Amino acid sequence: RPSTMTPRQANTTTTTTAATTTSSSSKLNGTPTCGKKEALEPPMRDFFFLSDEAADSLAKYQYQGEDKSLLYHYILSPLAAFLVNRCTPHTIAPNTITLVGLTFMFSSYLLEWYYYPHFQPSTSTSIPCFIFLYNCATMLIYQTLDNMDGKQARRTKSSSPLGLLFDHGCDAANSMFGSANWIIAIGLSLEKDLFQCWILVLGPMALFYIATWEEYYTGKLILPIMNGPNEGLVLGALTSLTTYLYGVSYWQTTSWNDSILEPYILPLLPTVVKDVIPTKMTNAEIQVCMATLGFVQETCSKSMWVAYKYGIKSVWELLPFLTLIISTLWIGMVQPEIFVNMPRTTLHLISGLFVEMCAQLMLNHISHSPFQPFRWVLLPLLIFTVLVALKVVQHCEYTNEFLMIYASALWAFLIFKMTLVIHEICAVLNIWCFDICTPRHARPLYRNHDSSEKLH
Repeated sequence: RPSTMTPRQANTTTTTTAATTTSSSSKLNGTPTCGKKEALEPPMRDFFFLSDEAADSLAKYQYQGEDKSLLYHYILSPLAAFLVNRCTPHTIAPNTITLVGLTFMFSSYLLEWYYYPHFQPSTSTSIPCFIFLYNCATMLIYQTLDNMDGKQARRTKSSSPLGLLFDHGCDAANSMFGSANWIIAIGLSLEKDLFQCWILVLGPMALFYIATWEEYYTGKLILPIMNGPNEGLVLGALTSLTTYLYGVSYWQTTSWNDSILEPYILPLLPTVVKDVIPTKMTNAEIQVCMATLGFVQETCSKSMWVAYKYGIKSVWELLPFLTLIISTLWIGMVQPEIFVNMPRTTLHLISGLFVEMCAQLMLNHISHSPFQPFRWVLLPLLIFTVLVALKVVQHCEYTNEFLMIYASALWAFLIFKMTLVIHEICAVLNIWCFDICTPRHARPLYRNHDSSEKLH
């Protein structure tokens, strides 16, 4: 969203010399009231996550982005514009629209979690089909609301860097919901298809992190002609709709292989490629292979372009996500029963680590501050991975307790951090997160903790 918010005027204090006989009062605009003997001091903000330089840069941020998707330009964007102009009141905050969309996806995730707690292969008798229809609807609703929030912000002139951070944070959290629903819809089994499940979880996260990393360097969010927020969500909705109509068993058949792959595609491929492709691939396997090719192509092309343009040092910011990928892959190879026995806990842990690094990278982007690749929240995962690799830690009850405590503490910290970050950004920009109607007055700032004088 293009930033149009006017920054809050910096609060300053004035000090008097010993020769001054009368006390002076400070004003918000920093204008001294006692004449020549008063000296202005720079403002001090008691923020935890935002430095003074980052706070000053927030107000100057300007969003730049482009979506090259034809589906977005000719269908999704006009639909969102119509709903904003005809059906959305001016009093609704854009961040409220974003949060409502995420709530729909969360409700779908909870519904499938209830019926499918351990990601076991579903059958027509164990899982009611309506949950897949509901998931299809929630994905389209989320996509529409995600397109509406930016248009509502421009319509109400309430665009801000906070909106961009909030939108990206919700998109990062939604990656877990979409991947979990995807695994369930095509009937993958953790015991037999753990690597495929790992691809469907980490693949969309890789695309999202690379796009955020690219925006951090270039200052622009460029979505290609085929991208996840548009075509990806539509294909995900169609996958759930197909499961609703034909059942999960449809994805375990070889209809795509028999009718499309073998007669039309395989004859065009070189012999070396044919030897690698397994025979009689199921529909689920074909879909995972196609998704994997898309993940690899997009991440590799963007990574090489950014590294070529901004130098090899730019790859340093990829270290947190590479650590997440390598650690989870190594644990899955050495002790897969850790993921099999606690799939939801490990999924929540992976998602929490991913959201934390993405949100921090986006916060550094909008505040023009350097990103610290070392994330201390990854340290327990690194230690756990080393112990698993050395076979010091075996899967047992204590392993389950550790992962549960780790995931719970991580999400508690993440909620606290994002709440405080939102509060600090709102204080800097003098806005509210979910209210664009009520004026916000500048809160008093303290020059130091010992001073009894407040700025009103």
